[in-house]
Amino acid sequence: MPNQSDNAMTPDTGNGESPRRGVALITALFGVVVLAVMMSGMYFTSNQEYRGTRNALIEQRAFAVAEFGLNSEISTWDRSRNVMGDFPIGKIDDNQVYVANGDTAWVKVSRLSATTFWVMSDGLANMGNSSLESRRRTSAFVRIAYPSIEPKGAITAAGNVRLQGAANVDGDDVHPTGWTNCDAIPAATVPAVTVPPAGTVTTGPLNITSTPAVAHDSAAADSNTYVRYGSESWNSLSANADIKIAGGVYSADILPLGTATTCNKSVDSNWGEPWRPGTVAGCYGYFPIIYVNGDLRINSNGRGQGILLVNGDLEINGVFDFYGIVIVRNDILKSNGTAKIYGAVFAANLTAGQDLSWMTGDQDVQYSNCAVQAALKGSAILVRVTQRHWAQIF
Repeated sequence: MPNQSDNAMTPDTGNGESPRRGVALITALFGVVVLAVMMSGMYFTSNQEYRGTRNALIEQRAFAVAEFGLNSEISTWDRSRNVMGDFPIGKIDDNQVYVANGDTAWVKVSRLSATTFWVMSDGLANMGNSSLESRRRTSAFVRIAYPSIEPKGAITAAGNVRLQGAANVDGDDVHPTGWTNCDAIPAATVPAVTVPPAGTVTTGPLNITSTPAVAHDSAAADSNTYVRYGSESWNSLSANADIKIAGGVYSADILPLGTATTCNKSVDSNWGEPWRPGTVAGCYGYFPIIYVNGDLRINSNGRGQGILLVNGDLEINGVFDFYGIVIVRNDILKSNGTAKIYGAVFAANLTAGQDLSWMTGDQDVQYSNCAVQAALKGSAILVRVTQRHWAQIF
């Protein structure tokens, strides 16, 4: 007999199949759907993380490019901007472009005051697709730091001074011919020659043509007058000199080198272009610090501008013009050159047993406060302001 209990437990579906066989298919389909949802979620999450990481990377690259442009501009500062006449307050120089590995930084420099500037760098980075770009902008407030030198005379000497022949010293303030940056600089007439209280000045009837002719000042006997310049010193200026040469006899002409818009500052014989108009307009704003480690004898012709530091004696035998400040640690020696110095001359007279600066021939010193200030500011170095100099704009 058939087992009635089995028949009772298994209902008849009408076609002889058990209903449990459909549950496996439904379970499998449900599992596939769950796995698909999980995989889709994982893909979406990983894709979002990838995009977020990629965006963070491109943003960081843009920030690095902006910083690169900012630091490059500050480290390679164009000191022609230091001179107010060439770069007045409110002027903007935004032609500076720096490229690093295909990314670009546009740098803008704005003058805020006589000594402060705002430098802004806009960095653009991409990853080979115009839709994958990022911009970041950083800025810095900087100022120019320059020595403070107040000439006591057209010539300031720590010892005696002798002028002979056609040499002429004039303490009346004169603007160099053609210089357009002198209007804002006040006149500051000084004595022709300043020496210590016990110093003497020996001249002929035509060697000094201004009044007062001679002054005696204890500052001329102070060694700090020749080595301390406000926040700067002889050591700091010589260490930061643009041109460093050994002492000796120089027979090659000292002339500006460049074009109407460029200045080749890599050549030691280029001391800037003081003539207005000159043959190399691109060197108008180049006021180098020239440091000569030893006695300097110029037997050549030429011209220059800036600050000339001579760690020894100075003798000029050529036809030579210099606009700015000349500081000689020892003496100005007797020579036969035709020299013209616009600005101011310092002679520390440190030679043992010798305390005489001696100018002869056609060597003239014409005091010019404009040339002095242009040399000081034109040779200034760039430093960051004391507080909150840097900012990220976006």
